[in-house]
Amino acid sequence: MSKIAPTSESPRGPEIDFDTAFQHVVGEVFRFRGMLITAGERATKDLNISVGCWQAMGVIRDEAMTVADISRRLGLARQSVQQSVNRLRDQELVETIPNPSHRRAPLIQLTASGNGTMNILRRRQAQIAARFTEDLGYTEDDLNALAEHLRKMWERAATFQTDDFDW
Repeated sequence: MSKIAPTSESPRGPEIDFDTAFQHVVGEVFRFRGMLITAGERATKDLNISVGCWQAMGVIRDEAMTVADISRRLGLARQSVQQSVNRLRDQELVETIPNPSHRRAPLIQLTASGNGTMNILRRRQAQIAARFTEDLGYTEDDLNALAEHLRKMWERAATFQTDDFDW
């Protein structure tokens, strides 16, 4: 097992193994996700939409997509995305349009009201980002590098199934 030398701030002793370091990353991602969801719930409450609806709206803000495409982009089950899309449609924040590539899978796009709601949410997201990162000294490059590392791990994880492991 490979060893990783921790940073001077690490509480884990002089050396930690790779698996422990990975577990540390996973734990921090889970905690950060929880904080993002909590902040998202507060940001969307007065708009009467869920964080899941916000995620779906964010994916289609620049391009209409099918429910299956939205699901793949978010890494979520198609059924849960369909439920979010149904709620958004009921609130007239999204609409379906014909899909020239597939008659039975319409494209989902934001309505004018949906675009207005996204503009509100973008301003709120900027406040969340500022609060989460203030005084940490991160640059755009730092955040883009972090996103790229997480994307690479996500893409790698998407190439296998849990059945691939020798449990």
